[in-house]
Amino acid sequence: MKSFSEDYTLKEATLFSLQLMQLSKIIWRTIENDWENLLKPFRININEHQILSMAYSSPYISITELAELGSMHITTAFNFSKRLKQKGYLRLIKNKAKNKNTCIELTKTGEELLVEILKSFKPHENEIFLGALSTKKLYGKLPNFTELLTLMRNIYGEDLITLIDYCSSSIERNLIEEDGVLKKTIDKEVK
Repeated sequence: MKSFSEDYTLKEATLFSLQLMQLSKIIWRTIENDWENLLKPFRININEHQILSMAYSSPYISITELAELGSMHITTAFNFSKRLKQKGYLRLIKNKAKNKNTCIELTKTGEELLVEILKSFKPHENEIFLGALSTKKLYGKLPNFTELLTLMRNIYGEDLITLIDYCSSSIERNLIEEDGVLKKTIDKEVK
């Protein structure tokens, strides 16, 4: 049987895909546990945290964009956004510039919640972080996921990677570490 492309063999493609599927399943379970444990004291779930983070990184993001970039069904994105609105963390707005789509806006309370969540992070209780420490010891830095980011960029497009980069940059700019505690450096204008 002939391969599908001169760039790869069928065997190579199959082994790569199966290995990535298996590794993704394993890593997702660990990440999900770490993420749920981080959020438990704040009484929000992973989808709600994802929505709040995206609202922080991309003000006035539409529910449609939120669903697409957050890897959620549009109903999931809308329903969890409504719950976050009821809790006072978000506002839902009809945005004329986005064809009257419903958009979300982070409230001051929502931003404060995100900062509190970040401040509560305990590296010694995070399995993924602890697993990555050997890489830091060996290479002097934590993994930067260059190949994984390239893979995701090719699948989901530049918008998702830009959003992830912006979120990381915002955290880096707006939080400092003093005496082992994260503190907010600047008051971001939130309405």
